[in-house]
Amino acid sequence: MNKKLAIIMPIIWGLAALAVLGAIYIWAPVCDQLVEMANGNMAHMRCFYTAKAATLLAILLLVSSVTSLVTKNKTAILSLVIGIMLITITNDTIGIGICHKSAMACIQTAAWLKGCGIVTIIASAGHLFIPK
Repeated sequence: MNKKLAIIMPIIWGLAALAVLGAIYIWAPVCDQLVEMANGNMAHMRCFYTAKAATLLAILLLVSSVTSLVTKNKTAILSLVIGIMLITITNDTIGIGICHKSAMACIQTAAWLKGCGIVTIIASAGHLFIPK
């Protein structure tokens, strides 16, 4: 049973990473609108940068999952940190943040990021406590 769990947990990380990428680019994409700043320049909204950071985190999580499956090494601590980071980048005070307008799609993207972060944290914590 322990060997099965040691294989299942990294698969869950990989699925969470794919869900993050799918949410960002397919079913809950962030808006690509620009905001006019006070000096007249145009800049992307915070959700654009949150999506870029979440993409990098999802790629790292996917690499961690594949590495854990192929080499049989425990990369659960890295995956745990990535799961925490997926949650915190949507926070306005700690992370990059998102738009707070209910009409924007960013709220759905943030919900997907938080949900996948929670799943990753639970699977990583479970993987840490699997006896050898």
